[in-house]
Amino acid sequence: MTTWIPDLSRFPGPVYRGIVAALAHDIDTGRLPAGSQLPPHRLLADLLGVNVSTVTRAYKEAASRHLIGGEHGRGTYVLGHADSLNLFALADRGRLIDLSTNTPAYPQHDDDLQQALAALLARGDAGLLLHYQSNLAWQQQRLAAARWLALRGMPASAERIILCGGAQHAVASALALHSRRGDTILVEALTYPGMMAIARQLGLQLHPLAMDAAGVRPDALDAALSQRIGRIAVLMPTLHNPTTITMPSGRRRAIAEVLSRHDALLIEEDVYGQLPTDAPPPVATLLPQQVIYVTSLSKSVAPGLRFGILHDPNASRQTLDDALHNTSWLVSPLAAQLACNWINDGTAERRLHWQRQELAARQEIARNALAPLTGQGIHFDLPDASPHGWLRLPAGRDAEQTQQQLRQQGIACSAGYLFTVQRHTPCNALRISIGAANGRDDLARAMLLLQAQLAG
Repeated sequence: MTTWIPDLSRFPGPVYRGIVAALAHDIDTGRLPAGSQLPPHRLLADLLGVNVSTVTRAYKEAASRHLIGGEHGRGTYVLGHADSLNLFALADRGRLIDLSTNTPAYPQHDDDLQQALAALLARGDAGLLLHYQSNLAWQQQRLAAARWLALRGMPASAERIILCGGAQHAVASALALHSRRGDTILVEALTYPGMMAIARQLGLQLHPLAMDAAGVRPDALDAALSQRIGRIAVLMPTLHNPTTITMPSGRRRAIAEVLSRHDALLIEEDVYGQLPTDAPPPVATLLPQQVIYVTSLSKSVAPGLRFGILHDPNASRQTLDDALHNTSWLVSPLAAQLACNWINDGTAERRLHWQRQELAARQEIARNALAPLTGQGIHFDLPDASPHGWLRLPAGRDAEQTQQQLRQQGIACSAGYLFTVQRHTPCNALRISIGAANGRDDLARAMLLLQAQLAG
């Protein structure tokens, strides 16, 4: 076994932080796969010429980020990217006010599911939903999905749709269909951890594209395509996670022009696209033959349905079905039928309207709480209808330390490093997910604690 020795020359600053940064970098690049054993504290200290306490502090910090773990008799070993995976699990609401999980707000009193299940049972043939479904049944559900896309201004053929277990499953299916292990995928320089998890699972590399206030820069995309770094891009043009940026129409046209000129493929993830009432049309409407469009009901209606929609303009019906079968065989017929019934009877749209109203109320709470900090180098990006805000901190305040301090006070949020494609890239910001708090009162308490922490 080769002993891991971190290269600290790339990471200036305190040595313990350099060890943690090097560890994260080597995990990201594959030098340290999950399960790799790390040298004991004293051995690494001797190799680096530092005190044992420095290595102990570094390992403790890495463990707090869930990069490493330890067991008696096994030593210290790499967990991988468990810290980012924690974003998919709600924080324990008995102990924390959760502002870390990007989930929609929940109504305090919600009987839509009970009514929907009662209506299904009243049909008398609900038991059929426990079996494999006929092509006719799936076709009816794809038609409902096409109607949902039409509400977003996205024309779609039901024959070009596959139903997936959420948007992440849809993106993974699209990449499995159109890429090969070892390919490089072009993504925003800041992207959601789920995209990184997909890349690891499929053996893909990610290339970060520079961004500005309007989203991915066309020149960055053009350069990557010209240099043949990759031929597929995965972008989130509306309410980008985590930065909240929505590409204006002009930027979307510029991105479409670059894609068209290089004959490149875009997977457009539009899970937040239904939330704003004034979002520009999807890029897919500008370049329909080169854009695979992905969305779901998770951020706008109900995440528990796990109802994702993938529209591929070029793949045959058989190819699309094979892509689904190769990953999960099929989505849950029961969940799909519930989702489609809600689309057809207006429940989904009603829940979308409620979500917009609730987010507007929560946004007012969040903005008012942080308003006194205006002018102190703190910038809180929270556009209308966004379920998450992007809190950019001044140079003198470290985002990771602030995240840890907030957690000690009972508030969970997400530090910017979780979203960097290249983990050593500086990102001094916090993502604040206002939908995850268990009601407006909890959100108000959390935001006041956040204000006090930042003002201190």
